[in-house]
Amino acid sequence: MYHFNSYIWQGVTQNGDDVAVKKLKLRDVNPDFKQFQNEFLNLTKLKHQNIVQILGYCYQTDKKPFIMPDGREVLVDKTHATLCLEYLRNGSIQNHLSDEFCKLDWHTRFRIIKGTCDGLKYIHKDLQKPIYHLDLKPDNILLDKDMVPKIADFGLSRIFGNELARITRRPYGTLGYQPPEYIDKGEISGMFDIFSLGIIMIQIVSRRKDYSECLEMSSDEFINQVRIDWRNRLQATCTGDSLEAYCHQVETCTQMALNCVETDSQKRPNIMKITEKLNELEIDNGKALVAMSWNLLMHRKHHQM
Repeated sequence: MYHFNSYIWQGVTQNGDDVAVKKLKLRDVNPDFKQFQNEFLNLTKLKHQNIVQILGYCYQTDKKPFIMPDGREVLVDKTHATLCLEYLRNGSIQNHLSDEFCKLDWHTRFRIIKGTCDGLKYIHKDLQKPIYHLDLKPDNILLDKDMVPKIADFGLSRIFGNELARITRRPYGTLGYQPPEYIDKGEISGMFDIFSLGIIMIQIVSRRKDYSECLEMSSDEFINQVRIDWRNRLQATCTGDSLEAYCHQVETCTQMALNCVETDSQKRPNIMKITEKLNELEIDNGKALVAMSWNLLMHRKHHQM
């Protein structure tokens, strides 16, 4: 894929639908239209509720005059590329992480974690050839009107074949979300995304944009702090089995987040294990809510008799 800077505008189609229009500024790339077309056609094939949908693109190369150091004027190719994407009204999760901006309840935060993991599972495991995003961060996870998360910006992503990892000198990821094996030796793999996911999950469960303090604590200390914080918040709206189910979700998500940022990439869970655990938590919580509703119904009937 291409490494680019970009500018985004909101647009409207002839049908009146809102879209996001993203102008790409390609750098250090051979302006090969066929390569551009093939790679972005791969992305347009991605069909998942937790992946931002690419609706179309425009690619054009013009001849522009350029003055050489010796004063000569030559014509050089200038490439213009624009993507048309689905428009997501609630922006990125970056502006929803801390209570300073938006007080998201735990249920919404869990849905954001689970949806992001489902999208990552889709590109890692459900395709014929896996795609690794390699720049997962809060700015690249967008929210629709119902707060459903969608992974965006595949500008640094790579399609992998049978190889498990590659060594590269090219820049990938964003400072703070890059795993140690990439920083130390330029290694990229699916575990790059898992490490980035872990940092994002830490930010979501701790309700902090600045997560550096969290990483300085011991695992037990951090988990206990998050558990106490959310229990105090959840007690205002939940009791009994539902409270315990939500607190179990909080604790398990926090532990998984810490597992994802293990220094040794071999110790990190893969995305299949993560999504399986999240599915279990969702089912268990659903059972707890059904039990609570049943007990409440029986209690009301008892008092009516």
